[in-house]
Order: sequence, then C-alpha cells, then structure tokens
Amino acid sequence: MEELMVKYLANELSEEERSEFEKQLVDNEDLKIELEDYLNLWAEGEQSDDLSFDKSQAWNAVADQIKPQTRIVSIERRPKYTFLKIAATLLIVLTAGYFLSETGRNGVNSLIGISSLTEVTTEAEMKEVTLPDGSIVKLNANSKLAYAKGFGETHRNVTLDGGANFDVERIESLPFVIGASKGKVEVLGTSFDVKAYPGKSVELNVTEGTVKFSSVEKEEQAEVVNAGEMAMLSEDGASIEKDIVVDQNYAAWWTRKLVFEKTPFEKVIKNLEETYWVKIDYSDALHNCELTATYENKSLDSVLDLIQVTFVNSQLKVVRTKENQIKLEGKACAN
Repeated sequence: MEELMVKYLANELSEEERSEFEKQLVDNEDLKIELEDYLNLWAEGEQSDDLSFDKSQAWNAVADQIKPQTRIVSIERRPKYTFLKIAATLLIVLTAGYFLSETGRNGVNSLIGISSLTEVTTEAEMKEVTLPDGSIVKLNANSKLAYAKGFGETHRNVTLDGGANFDVERIESLPFVIGASKGKVEVLGTSFDVKAYPGKSVELNVTEGTVKFSSVEKEEQAEVVNAGEMAMLSEDGASIEKDIVVDQNYAAWWTRKLVFEKTPFEKVIKNLEETYWVKIDYSDALHNCELTATYENKSLDSVLDLIQVTFVNSQLKVVRTKENQIKLEGKACAN
C-alpha cells in the first residue's frame, strides 16, 4: 500500500488506478490515517526554516477548483505539523460519491506549493518543447508532458500521457526517467519515441543509443533496448516483448515521411491515422490491397489523391464524414 501511496502522490497511477484509490480514501478510514502518517514522515524529511503555509489560502485555492456539490472534511488528528493538516485537508474530499480537482490529480505538492508542476499539452497539433536540461521533446497531438520543480538540477523525471519523440541531453549524474502509463523508460542521453496512451500497450522505438525499459510493477525485469530496436509493454503491464524495428513509419507524425513497400492496407490506414491525427474507416473490398509508395511532406489530402491514382482502374472514393473522420469506399485492387 505504501508503494501505491507514493505513486498516487507522484501522479504515476493510471486514471483507473487513481479513481480506485480515491474511492478507497473516501470509504476507508484506516487508509486515510495511513496516508496521513506517510505525509507526516514526508513532512519531517522536508523540514526547513523557510517552509511555511497559509492554511486558509490553501483551503481557498483548492475549493475554487472543486465542484460546488463537494464537501471537504479536514483531519486535525495531529496538530503537531501544519503541513500534515493542510495535506490531509486537501486530500480527503467527501461527497455522496467523490471528486478531486484536476489540480489535485497532479499530487499534493502542486496544491500547496512545495514544488510546482509544469505541464505541456497539445490538441490537434504537434508541439516542440525544450526542457530546462536542454533535452528536446516533440509532443504528438492530444498528448501531455509534465515535470516538477528542480528538473535538470535535482532530477530529470517526467510523465507522459500520449506520444512523444525525445532527444535527451546526456547528463551522467542525472538519468532521464519517463513515467509512461504502466511503463518506465530510463536513459542518460539518446533519441527515441514513446507511445503511452491510456488503456493501450506502451510502445518504445529507439533511434539512437540505449534505453532501459520496464514495467512500473516489475522494474527488476527491465529490458535494454538498443538503437534500431523496439519494445512493447502489454496493456496490463505484465510483459515486455522486444523486436527489431520493422515499421519506420512510427516517426512519421513528426518526420512527415511515409514509406510503404507492399504494405497491407490495414497497416497503411493505421500509419495515416497516427501521422495525420484522423480516424479512417474503409470498406471490406480494400482490406486485401497492398501499397508501394513513398510520401514526404505531403498533406493528408495529397496522400489520399496519390493513393487513388496509384491503383489501376481504381474505384476508390474518399468521403469526409465529419471533422477528422474519413471513409474510403469502393475498390482499389483485385481481391
């Protein structure tokens, strides 16, 4: 349970795990007390002459971000530590059900100012970010990267929700560690891609250098993944499979280069969806088609036009059903 509390405060739980833990906080008084005791120990380890908190201000800060129907219950069991009382106040939120603000989901630290959390999020676009240590991250659409105060000085830990390409500066004394859903990626300096979307397996593709890849539940069973290799952590975090990188299109979302060599249409569609952030449905008549072509710095419309003319006597039609959704109808090859 202690490990679970640590991951909760560090924002390393999945959405499902976090929700379950917060339900337990509401229903289990012993768990509340255990968490309080843990925070108490943490407070003792973090003692400092200039460490002080305004309890009223902390109350107001979190109350503004909690739904109106939420009732907050403060625990004053040990008035000895001001930090403990504030942390317990912010963490234990009771309603007919339960609710914690999105700020609270980033951990107690961000709420009470012990360390600020920096978040970078994207919508339907790619964003390039230079981290304080000089590392460069290309963040895929609909993704989020977060790191705490002291990054590049006392630590280089980040959390990733979504997809990103990392070009990590080498610092021997500070490994670069990525919390990626149920996976953990650790490097000193290298270049690689990570996909860590909720409810899916975690995929790692290494371009340069060497990467240590493990499940957060089984860190002792880490795999070393070298340049030109990829690894996949199962959705449940139980196993890792490693292989040679076969599909170089894993990086197409930021290189904008797609290469197909007798590629099954199902794989072509998957690559297009991941590269251009769209959903593509296609008719059964296209399922057995294969495509050989190279597209570089092309828009999605241009690629679809080129696919249409690639197949002789093609009856392929492109229908836009709604924004970011496309349907391919008709036939494009002999089945």
